[in-house]
Amino acid sequence: MDVPMEPIEALTGLLDLPGIGKIRLDFLVTYESGAFYIRCLDLGIMSCGETVEECKDNIQEAILIYLEDLPEGQSLFKPALPKYWQIFYELRRQKEQREGKKVSPQEKRILEQFLVDNGNIVLQYA
Repeated sequence: MDVPMEPIEALTGLLDLPGIGKIRLDFLVTYESGAFYIRCLDLGIMSCGETVEECKDNIQEAILIYLEDLPEGQSLFKPALPKYWQIFYELRRQKEQREGKKVSPQEKRILEQFLVDNGNIVLQYA
């Protein structure tokens, strides 16, 4: 049985890795079962907290633990399930509409196709 999930926020952040440099990571904040959850969609890890700010602090700690425990030679990235990416992109689109940002016809077509065909995810980093 699926637990009801309320999407809260789509976030993007930069992680500075020694010897590698900065990498962009996308995060999804949701409210489920009386708590806030934050998922690092690129690394496939999540954390929770009583507030969104607590979630942000907890995910930073979870990322550090994840990186410390990552076996040498193993891929850093383990993308989250497509349903979380779909929610992330829908929240991002809604935010851009509220802020009055113009979406080009091509971007709109790509986003609409993504929302229709949620089984095939293509990640594009800026």
